Amino acid sequence: MNKINFFNIIDFGNSKIRFSVFDLNFNEKFSDSKNVNIDGNFENHFEEVNKIIKNAEKKFSHHIEDIILTLDTAKVFIINVSLTKNLEKKEKINKLYETLLLDLKQIISSHYSKYYISQIIMDKCLVDHKKKFKEILSDETTANNLKVDFKLICFPNELINEIRENFIKINLGIVNIFCSSYVKSQSYVKKLNKDKASFLDIGFRRSSLIFFENTKLKFIESIPIGSSHITKDISKIFKIPEEDAEKLKKFFNKTETEFSYDNKKSENSTLFQDIIKKNISIDLLKKVILHRVQEIIDLIFKKSKINNREHILEDTELFLIGEGSRLFNSNSFYLNDRFGFKSINYYSETDVQICNSSLENYVSNFELPEINNKKQGLFEKFFNFFDK
Repeated sequence: MNKINFFNIIDFGNSKIRFSVFDLNFNEKFSDSKNVNIDGNFENHFEEVNKIIKNAEKKFSHHIEDIILTLDTAKVFIINVSLTKNLEKKEKINKLYETLLLDLKQIISSHYSKYYISQIIMDKCLVDHKKKFKEILSDETTANNLKVDFKLICFPNELINEIRENFIKINLGIVNIFCSSYVKSQSYVKKLNKDKASFLDIGFRRSSLIFFENTKLKFIESIPIGSSHITKDISKIFKIPEEDAEKLKKFFNKTETEFSYDNKKSENSTLFQDIIKKNISIDLLKKVILHRVQEIIDLIFKKSKINNREHILEDTELFLIGEGSRLFNSNSFYLNDRFGFKSINYYSETDVQICNSSLENYVSNFELPEINNKKQGLFEKFFNFFDK
């Protein structure tokens, strides 16, 4: 399938592969998803990707050659870089910005060669000590001073190289790689129109916290704990196979159950006995799930050192996203909120919506203004440096 006519998006989750095809008007033309058995080396992932791609090619009667990829890992992190350019003679702002990008490229190649830079985000920009925003790329006015604060979202090169090589084996090239939890939450926060919003993305083997203020990213933090750890807790405490524990956990996704630290008798104990054929205390099961969810939240906020940032979460709304957050969809969780959230809400998302958020990020040219398609944009040239 010619990449000029379609956008092909793959969300490469730990336990689920999502694939969507959009036309140039951003209409969905094909979508499929597969749950994946974790094998440690992505072998099952690429078998499922290959099946999905072949099904799509049959539908369109074209080969799919290039994809836009989103993924997440507990090893994702942000590098904050602040650069300043001072000149005695006034220079065009866009030219000043271009020299800053070259300086940034040198810093990255010299000090962060072990990392793949997924995205570079302009956090703050001062032109002659006055705030300026994204339009600086096309700004032909002049200035003596330009200061830009960048946020760089990074993945380990070792992981990226392994994934690239496996995609090459199934004849797929990667156009760009994005951080899934970031592009999703960025898309959602724009739709929500909130001054301050946090997103807790609970995945299979990792959880990520993303905080926005005035729709601008302030930080991302991840920990290697996710919904699979809830499954393992259930398996260990009740001495049942992990497969049964996973089914039992997912059964809660379809119920309306209250999770609380208060001791309350459940009247629905018999509902779960057909799944594992054992007499399990539903009250204890609910507490196991509640404590692990609480631990995920506490650990990720502790790692982010958010307690040292006074009042940062005051009046902030927390939205729970990701496969591991489905527990919150129909059930009531009474968590210990030590951060003073204005509210805690489950944010429902679909597979197509997740893929579409990656497309939104791609067509916005890395959060910068759209540039004439006849010429390669400055930021696009800059990112091609990392893909060589």
